[in-house]
Amino acid sequence: MSNLQELKFKILILGNSGVGKTSMLLKYVDNFFPQTHIATIGVEFKTKIITKGKYKITLNIWDTAGQERFKSITRSFFSGSTGIIFVYDITKRESFSGVRNWIKDAEGYGKFDRVLCGNKVDLEVNRNVKLDELKEFSIKQKIDYLETSAKTGNNIYQAFDKLVDNIIKNRTEDELIRDFGIKSKPRGVTLTKNKPKVVETKSGCCK
Repeated sequence: MSNLQELKFKILILGNSGVGKTSMLLKYVDNFFPQTHIATIGVEFKTKIITKGKYKITLNIWDTAGQERFKSITRSFFSGSTGIIFVYDITKRESFSGVRNWIKDAEGYGKFDRVLCGNKVDLEVNRNVKLDELKEFSIKQKIDYLETSAKTGNNIYQAFDKLVDNIIKNRTEDELIRDFGIKSKPRGVTLTKNKPKVVETKSGCCK
């Protein structure tokens, strides 16, 4: 039986439409890259379980729509969030400018652990946002940054890993357990009047 402390984090992915938020999520969770762009309608989410030291962490990752008409829906998901990954497309300067608005939006709902990703570095030939600009912006915003590619997988796992590391680093163990701890119930045990009776269970796996 595992002695790992179970935690659950709610993660948001924010950014303008078309920057690759859904592709990043699919690459991270399913190791899959979609060949065609499908705009997210409202919000979608996937779950991934990881291990960090003494913690077994369930990540509920919400992929939010970037279109202006869905912003009211997106904002409703700030409540209860643990961390945010902000994403822009290095080939689209307007998406980099849009990050400022997304960060400002988030700040109106509280303080979150954050990571900034300049996505689509596989399209370096079409770059419109220089790495130096990203570095300067990240210093001003006091936010960690990476350049990523959902297509090649470059820095995708590292981006989520960095966010989780920040969440853990910025809290004490007591705070993590108090705010994000999952109280698991013993499995395969049925209580009787006198003593526990162990019930045989079949192992299995499900998603």
